[in-house]
Amino acid sequence: MKFLELSGTPFEIGRQHGEQAKEKIHISLNSYEKLFYEWGKFAWKDAAEQAKQYIDYIDRVDETFLEEIDGIAKGAGVDFSDILILNARSEIALTMPNTLDGCTSVAVLPPFADSAYLAQNWDWRGAQFNATLGLRIAQKNRPAIQMITEAGIIGKIGFNEKGLGVCLNAIRATVAENYLPLHLGLRLVLNSDNIEEAAQLVSENKIASAANFLMAQDDGKSQATAINMEVSPLGNDFKQTSDRYVYHTNHLCSNAIIEKIGQKNLSTTDNTYLRFDRMKELLQEQDKGGAPATQEDVRRWLSDHKNKPFSICRHKEPGSSDFTNTITIFSVIMDLPKKTMLYLGGQPCSPTLEKTLTL
Repeated sequence: MKFLELSGTPFEIGRQHGEQAKEKIHISLNSYEKLFYEWGKFAWKDAAEQAKQYIDYIDRVDETFLEEIDGIAKGAGVDFSDILILNARSEIALTMPNTLDGCTSVAVLPPFADSAYLAQNWDWRGAQFNATLGLRIAQKNRPAIQMITEAGIIGKIGFNEKGLGVCLNAIRATVAENYLPLHLGLRLVLNSDNIEEAAQLVSENKIASAANFLMAQDDGKSQATAINMEVSPLGNDFKQTSDRYVYHTNHLCSNAIIEKIGQKNLSTTDNTYLRFDRMKELLQEQDKGGAPATQEDVRRWLSDHKNKPFSICRHKEPGSSDFTNTITIFSVIMDLPKKTMLYLGGQPCSPTLEKTLTL
Protein backbone atom coordinates (compact mmCIF):
# COMPACT_ATOMS: atom_id res chain seq x y z
CA MET A 1 0.00 0.00 0.00
CA LYS A 2 1.35 3.42 -0.97
CA PHE A 3 0.42 6.67 0.75
CA LEU A 4 1.22 9.71 -1.38
CA GLU A 5 1.28 13.43 -0.63
CA LEU A 6 0.31 15.53 -3.64
CA SER A 7 0.12 19.30 -4.15
CA GLY A 8 0.06 22.04 -6.75
CA THR A 9 -2.20 22.71 -9.71
CA PRO A 10 -4.68 20.02 -10.78
CA PHE A 11 -2.30 18.92 -13.56
CA GLU A 12 0.66 18.83 -11.15
CA ILE A 13 -1.35 16.82 -8.61
CA GLY A 14 -2.24 14.37 -11.35
CA ARG A 15 1.29 14.13 -12.70
CA GLN A 16 2.66 13.36 -9.21
CA HIS A 17 -0.04 10.72 -8.79
CA GLY A 18 0.88 9.15 -12.12
CA GLU A 19 4.63 9.21 -11.56
CA GLN A 20 4.57 7.89 -7.99
CA ALA A 21 1.86 5.26 -8.51
CA LYS A 22 2.78 4.18 -12.04
CA GLU A 23 3.07 0.48 -11.13
CA LYS A 24 -0.28 0.47 -9.31
CA ILE A 25 -1.97 2.29 -12.20
CA HIS A 26 -0.85 -0.47 -14.54
CA ILE A 27 -2.30 -3.03 -12.12
CA SER A 28 -5.62 -1.14 -12.29
CA LEU A 29 -5.54 -0.99 -16.08
CA ASN A 30 -4.75 -4.69 -16.41
CA SER A 31 -7.39 -5.66 -13.85
CA TYR A 32 -10.20 -3.72 -15.47
CA GLU A 33 -9.27 -4.83 -18.96
CA LYS A 34 -9.66 -8.43 -17.76
CA LEU A 35 -12.76 -7.68 -15.69
CA PHE A 36 -14.58 -5.91 -18.52
CA TYR A 37 -13.93 -8.84 -20.81
CA GLU A 38 -14.77 -11.41 -18.14
CA TRP A 39 -18.12 -9.79 -17.36
CA GLY A 40 -19.34 -8.63 -20.73
CA LYS A 41 -16.84 -9.53 -23.46
CA PHE A 42 -16.19 -5.79 -23.48
CA ALA A 43 -12.93 -4.83 -25.21
CA TRP A 44 -10.73 -1.99 -23.95
CA LYS A 45 -11.29 0.00 -27.14
CA ASP A 46 -15.03 -0.22 -26.52
CA ALA A 47 -14.51 1.04 -22.96
CA ALA A 48 -12.54 3.99 -24.37
CA GLU A 49 -15.41 4.84 -26.72
CA GLN A 50 -17.87 4.77 -23.86
CA ALA A 51 -15.66 6.78 -21.51
CA LYS A 52 -15.06 9.64 -23.95
CA GLN A 53 -18.81 10.30 -24.02
CA TYR A 54 -18.51 11.72 -20.48
CA ILE A 55 -15.88 14.35 -21.39
CA ASP A 56 -18.27 17.18 -22.29
CA TYR A 57 -20.28 16.86 -19.08
CA ILE A 58 -17.14 16.57 -16.92
CA ASP A 59 -15.74 19.70 -18.57
CA ARG A 60 -19.00 21.56 -17.90
CA VAL A 61 -19.01 20.59 -14.20
CA ASP A 62 -15.30 21.10 -13.43
CA GLU A 63 -12.60 21.32 -16.10
CA THR A 64 -9.90 20.74 -13.46
CA PHE A 65 -11.01 17.09 -13.24
CA LEU A 66 -9.87 16.60 -16.83
CA GLU A 67 -6.61 18.43 -16.10
CA GLU A 68 -5.89 16.09 -13.17
CA ILE A 69 -6.75 13.03 -15.27
CA ASP A 70 -4.43 14.29 -18.01
CA GLY A 71 -1.67 14.79 -15.45
CA ILE A 72 -2.02 11.20 -14.22
CA ALA A 73 -1.82 9.90 -17.78
CA LYS A 74 1.29 11.96 -18.52
CA GLY A 75 2.94 10.93 -15.25
CA ALA A 76 2.20 7.24 -15.73
CA GLY A 77 3.08 7.24 -19.44
CA VAL A 78 -0.33 6.00 -20.59
CA ASP A 79 -3.08 7.40 -22.79
CA PHE A 80 -5.54 9.97 -21.47
CA SER A 81 -8.33 7.55 -22.44
CA ASP A 82 -6.86 4.87 -20.15
CA ILE A 83 -7.19 7.09 -17.06
CA LEU A 84 -10.58 8.36 -18.18
CA ILE A 85 -11.77 4.73 -18.35
CA LEU A 86 -10.64 4.13 -14.75
CA ASN A 87 -12.58 7.18 -13.59
CA ALA A 88 -15.68 5.98 -15.44
CA ARG A 89 -15.17 2.31 -14.55
CA SER A 90 -18.41 2.12 -12.48
CA GLU A 91 -20.46 3.36 -15.42
CA ILE A 92 -18.87 0.61 -17.54
CA ALA A 93 -18.67 -2.25 -15.02
CA LEU A 94 -21.76 -1.90 -12.85
CA THR A 95 -24.15 -1.66 -15.78
CA MET A 96 -22.98 -5.07 -17.01
CA PRO A 97 -24.69 -8.32 -16.02
CA ASN A 98 -23.07 -10.72 -13.50
CA THR A 99 -21.16 -8.09 -11.52
CA LEU A 100 -21.39 -8.71 -7.79
CA ASP A 101 -22.14 -5.96 -5.31
CA GLY A 102 -20.32 -5.12 -2.10
CA CYS A 103 -19.63 -2.45 0.55
CA THR A 104 -21.28 -1.63 3.86
CA SER A 105 -21.19 1.94 5.16
CA VAL A 106 -22.32 3.59 8.38
CA ALA A 107 -22.32 7.02 10.03
CA VAL A 108 -22.85 7.41 13.78
CA LEU A 109 -23.15 10.81 15.45
CA PRO A 110 -23.20 12.22 18.99
CA PRO A 111 -24.89 11.56 21.37
CA PHE A 112 -25.34 8.04 19.95
CA ALA A 113 -21.53 7.91 19.59
CA ASP A 114 -18.67 9.59 21.45
CA SER A 115 -17.61 11.30 18.21
CA ALA A 116 -18.86 11.65 14.65
CA TYR A 117 -17.66 8.51 12.87
CA LEU A 118 -18.05 7.72 9.17
CA ALA A 119 -16.93 4.22 8.18
CA GLN A 120 -17.16 1.53 5.58
CA ASN A 121 -15.87 -1.76 4.26
CA TRP A 122 -14.95 -1.44 0.59
CA ASP A 123 -15.77 -4.79 -1.00
CA TRP A 124 -14.67 -5.49 -4.55
CA ARG A 125 -12.83 -8.00 -6.68
CA GLY A 126 -9.61 -9.25 -5.11
CA ALA A 127 -7.72 -8.35 -8.30
CA GLN A 128 -7.79 -4.72 -7.17
CA PHE A 129 -6.24 -5.32 -3.74
CA ASN A 130 -2.76 -4.30 -4.93
CA ALA A 131 -4.09 -1.27 -6.81
CA THR A 132 -5.36 0.67 -3.78
CA LEU A 133 -3.71 3.93 -2.86
CA GLY A 134 -3.82 6.56 -0.11
CA LEU A 135 -3.76 10.17 -1.29
CA ARG A 136 -3.26 13.28 0.79
CA ILE A 137 -3.94 16.21 -1.52
CA ALA A 138 -3.18 19.87 -0.85
CA GLN A 139 -5.26 21.89 -3.32
CA LYS A 140 -5.25 25.59 -4.18
CA ASN A 141 -8.48 27.36 -3.12
CA ARG A 142 -10.08 24.07 -2.10
CA PRO A 143 -9.98 21.97 1.07
CA ALA A 144 -7.13 19.53 1.62
CA ILE A 145 -8.23 15.91 1.17
CA GLN A 146 -7.30 12.53 2.67
CA MET A 147 -8.63 9.72 0.47
CA ILE A 148 -8.33 6.00 -0.18
CA THR A 149 -8.84 5.19 -3.84
CA GLU A 150 -7.84 2.91 -6.68
CA ALA A 151 -4.71 4.05 -8.50
CA GLY A 152 -5.62 6.41 -11.32
CA ILE A 153 -9.03 7.38 -9.89
CA ILE A 154 -9.29 10.95 -8.60
CA GLY A 155 -12.29 10.60 -6.29
CA LYS A 156 -13.39 7.95 -3.81
CA ILE A 157 -13.69 7.40 -0.04
CA GLY A 158 -12.29 9.91 2.42
CA PHE A 159 -12.61 13.26 4.17
CA ASN A 160 -11.37 16.83 3.96
CA GLU A 161 -9.98 19.47 6.31
CA LYS A 162 -13.50 20.79 6.96
CA GLY A 163 -14.44 17.54 8.70
CA LEU A 164 -16.57 16.48 5.71
CA GLY A 165 -16.36 12.84 4.61
CA VAL A 166 -18.01 10.55 2.09
CA CYS A 167 -18.45 6.79 1.60
CA LEU A 168 -19.66 4.90 -1.46
CA ASN A 169 -22.06 2.02 -2.01
CA ALA A 170 -22.39 0.71 -5.55
CA ILE A 171 -25.87 0.06 -6.94
CA ARG A 172 -26.19 -2.44 -9.77
CA ALA A 173 -28.54 -0.95 -12.36
CA THR A 174 -28.48 -1.18 -16.14
CA VAL A 175 -29.02 2.57 -16.52
CA ALA A 176 -26.33 5.09 -17.33
CA GLU A 177 -26.30 8.46 -19.08
CA ASN A 178 -23.52 10.73 -20.29
CA TYR A 179 -23.40 12.76 -17.08
CA LEU A 180 -20.78 12.94 -14.31
CA PRO A 181 -19.11 9.58 -13.49
CA LEU A 182 -19.88 8.70 -9.88
CA HIS A 183 -16.24 8.74 -8.73
CA LEU A 184 -16.00 12.35 -9.87
CA GLY A 185 -19.20 12.99 -7.95
CA LEU A 186 -17.37 11.77 -4.85
CA ARG A 187 -14.57 14.26 -5.60
CA LEU A 188 -17.19 17.03 -5.80
CA VAL A 189 -18.15 16.15 -2.24
CA LEU A 190 -14.54 16.13 -1.03
CA ASN A 191 -13.89 19.49 -2.71
CA SER A 192 -16.79 21.10 -0.80
CA ASP A 193 -16.59 23.30 2.28
CA ASN A 194 -19.72 21.92 3.92
CA ILE A 195 -22.26 19.13 3.64
CA GLU A 196 -25.03 21.39 2.38
CA GLU A 197 -22.84 22.58 -0.50
CA ALA A 198 -21.85 18.98 -1.26
CA ALA A 199 -25.46 17.78 -1.37
CA GLN A 200 -26.42 20.70 -3.59
CA LEU A 201 -23.56 20.08 -6.03
CA VAL A 202 -24.41 16.38 -6.30
CA SER A 203 -28.08 17.26 -6.87
CA GLU A 204 -27.40 19.96 -9.45
CA ASN A 205 -24.88 17.91 -11.44
CA LYS A 206 -26.44 14.65 -12.53
CA ILE A 207 -24.54 11.46 -11.69
CA ALA A 208 -24.08 9.09 -14.64
CA SER A 209 -24.98 5.83 -12.87
CA ALA A 210 -26.74 4.64 -9.72
CA ALA A 211 -24.91 4.71 -6.37
CA ASN A 212 -25.23 5.72 -2.75
CA PHE A 213 -23.20 8.56 -1.23
CA LEU A 214 -23.14 8.54 2.57
CA MET A 215 -21.86 11.96 3.65
CA ALA A 216 -21.20 13.28 7.15
CA GLN A 217 -19.63 16.39 8.61
CA ASP A 218 -18.43 17.55 12.01
CA ASP A 219 -16.26 20.67 11.78
CA GLY A 220 -16.16 21.17 15.54
CA LYS A 221 -18.36 24.28 15.24
CA SER A 222 -21.81 23.12 14.14
CA GLN A 223 -23.87 20.08 15.07
CA ALA A 224 -22.70 16.92 13.33
CA THR A 225 -24.88 15.94 10.36
CA ALA A 226 -25.12 12.96 8.03
CA ILE A 227 -26.88 12.77 4.68
CA ASN A 228 -27.50 9.50 2.88
CA MET A 229 -28.04 10.33 -0.80
CA GLU A 230 -29.06 7.71 -3.34
CA VAL A 231 -28.08 9.06 -6.75
CA SER A 232 -28.94 8.04 -10.29
CA PRO A 233 -29.11 9.61 -13.75
CA LEU A 234 -32.91 9.64 -13.30
CA GLY A 235 -32.95 11.50 -9.98
CA ASN A 236 -31.77 11.49 -6.38
CA ASP A 237 -33.30 10.95 -2.95
CA PHE A 238 -31.88 11.35 0.56
CA LYS A 239 -32.49 11.22 4.27
CA GLN A 240 -30.72 13.31 6.89
CA THR A 241 -29.91 12.89 10.56
CA SER A 242 -28.34 15.11 13.20
CA ASP A 243 -28.22 12.91 16.31
CA ARG A 244 -28.35 9.21 15.49
CA TYR A 245 -27.04 6.99 12.72
CA VAL A 246 -27.39 6.15 9.02
CA TYR A 247 -26.23 3.03 7.20
CA HIS A 248 -26.38 1.58 3.69
CA THR A 249 -25.38 -1.40 1.57
CA ASN A 250 -26.02 -2.06 -2.15
CA HIS A 251 -29.71 -1.74 -2.84
CA LEU A 252 -31.93 1.27 -3.33
CA CYS A 253 -34.18 2.18 -0.41
CA SER A 254 -35.98 5.03 -2.18
CA ASN A 255 -39.24 3.86 -3.76
CA ALA A 256 -39.23 7.01 -5.88
CA ILE A 257 -35.89 6.13 -7.53
CA ILE A 258 -36.81 2.44 -7.84
CA GLU A 259 -39.94 3.47 -9.71
CA LYS A 260 -38.01 5.78 -12.04
CA ILE A 261 -35.32 3.19 -12.82
CA GLY A 262 -37.70 0.22 -12.98
CA GLN A 263 -37.30 -2.99 -11.02
CA LYS A 264 -36.36 -4.89 -14.20
CA ASN A 265 -33.27 -2.65 -14.56
CA LEU A 266 -32.00 -3.38 -11.04
CA SER A 267 -29.79 -6.41 -10.31
CA THR A 268 -30.01 -6.74 -6.55
CA THR A 269 -28.75 -9.83 -4.72
CA ASP A 270 -29.85 -11.23 -1.35
CA ASN A 271 -26.51 -10.50 0.32
CA THR A 272 -27.07 -6.75 0.32
CA TYR A 273 -30.22 -7.19 2.43
CA LEU A 274 -28.42 -9.56 4.80
CA ARG A 275 -25.69 -7.01 5.45
CA PHE A 276 -28.19 -4.14 5.73
CA ASP A 277 -30.30 -6.01 8.28
CA ARG A 278 -27.23 -7.11 10.23
CA MET A 279 -25.90 -3.55 10.52
CA LYS A 280 -29.33 -2.49 11.77
CA GLU A 281 -29.17 -5.25 14.42
CA LEU A 282 -25.72 -4.14 15.55
CA LEU A 283 -26.79 -0.51 15.86
CA GLN A 284 -29.93 -1.47 17.79
CA GLU A 285 -27.86 -3.63 20.16
CA GLN A 286 -25.55 -0.68 20.75
CA ASP A 287 -28.54 1.55 21.42
CA LYS A 288 -29.97 -0.87 23.99
CA GLY A 289 -26.62 -1.05 25.77
CA GLY A 290 -26.87 2.65 26.56
CA ALA A 291 -23.18 3.53 26.20
CA PRO A 292 -22.08 5.84 23.36
CA ALA A 293 -20.48 3.95 20.46
CA THR A 294 -16.69 4.19 20.23
CA GLN A 295 -14.25 3.67 17.38
CA GLU A 296 -13.70 0.13 18.66
CA ASP A 297 -17.46 -0.52 18.41
CA VAL A 298 -17.47 0.66 14.80
CA ARG A 299 -14.51 -1.61 14.06
CA ARG A 300 -16.36 -4.52 15.66
CA TRP A 301 -19.37 -3.91 13.41
CA LEU A 302 -17.20 -3.84 10.29
CA SER A 303 -15.55 -7.10 11.43
CA ASP A 304 -18.86 -8.94 11.86
CA HIS A 305 -19.14 -12.43 10.29
CA LYS A 306 -22.80 -13.28 10.80
CA ASN A 307 -24.36 -14.71 7.58
CA LYS A 308 -20.91 -15.65 6.23
CA PRO A 309 -19.96 -15.74 3.33
CA PHE A 310 -22.32 -12.76 2.83
CA SER A 311 -21.27 -11.08 6.04
CA ILE A 312 -20.31 -7.44 6.57
CA CYS A 313 -16.66 -8.58 6.74
CA ARG A 314 -16.25 -10.54 3.52
CA HIS A 315 -13.63 -13.21 2.85
CA LYS A 316 -12.59 -15.14 -0.23
CA GLU A 317 -14.80 -18.11 -0.98
CA PRO A 318 -13.20 -21.53 -1.64
CA GLY A 319 -12.54 -22.20 -5.32
CA SER A 320 -12.98 -18.57 -6.37
CA SER A 321 -10.43 -16.39 -8.14
CA ASP A 322 -9.47 -12.73 -7.78
CA PHE A 323 -11.66 -11.98 -10.79
CA THR A 324 -14.77 -13.84 -9.61
CA ASN A 325 -14.91 -13.24 -5.85
CA THR A 326 -15.92 -10.09 -3.98
CA ILE A 327 -14.00 -9.58 -0.72
CA THR A 328 -13.35 -6.77 1.72
CA ILE A 329 -10.32 -4.99 0.24
CA PHE A 330 -10.01 -2.35 2.95
CA SER A 331 -11.92 -0.64 5.75
CA VAL A 332 -11.83 2.95 6.96
CA ILE A 333 -13.12 4.60 10.12
CA MET A 334 -13.08 8.40 9.98
CA ASP A 335 -13.23 10.46 13.17
CA LEU A 336 -14.45 13.65 11.54
CA PRO A 337 -13.92 16.27 14.29
CA LYS A 338 -10.43 14.90 14.94
CA LYS A 339 -9.77 14.74 11.16
CA THR A 340 -8.28 11.25 11.35
CA MET A 341 -8.98 8.09 9.41
CA LEU A 342 -8.06 4.59 10.55
CA TYR A 343 -7.13 2.54 7.48
CA LEU A 344 -7.33 -1.26 7.76
CA GLY A 345 -5.90 -3.12 4.77
CA GLY A 346 -7.72 -6.35 3.93
CA GLN A 347 -10.45 -7.67 6.21
CA PRO A 348 -10.92 -5.56 9.37
CA CYS A 349 -11.06 -8.71 11.54
CA SER A 350 -7.40 -9.45 10.69
CA PRO A 351 -5.91 -6.55 8.70
CA THR A 352 -2.60 -6.85 6.92
CA LEU A 353 -1.92 -3.17 7.63
CA GLU A 354 -3.23 -0.59 10.10
CA LYS A 355 -2.46 3.07 9.67
CA THR A 356 -3.98 6.24 11.09
CA LEU A 357 -4.10 9.03 8.50
CA THR A 358 -4.51 12.69 9.45
CA LEU A 359 -5.02 16.12 7.96
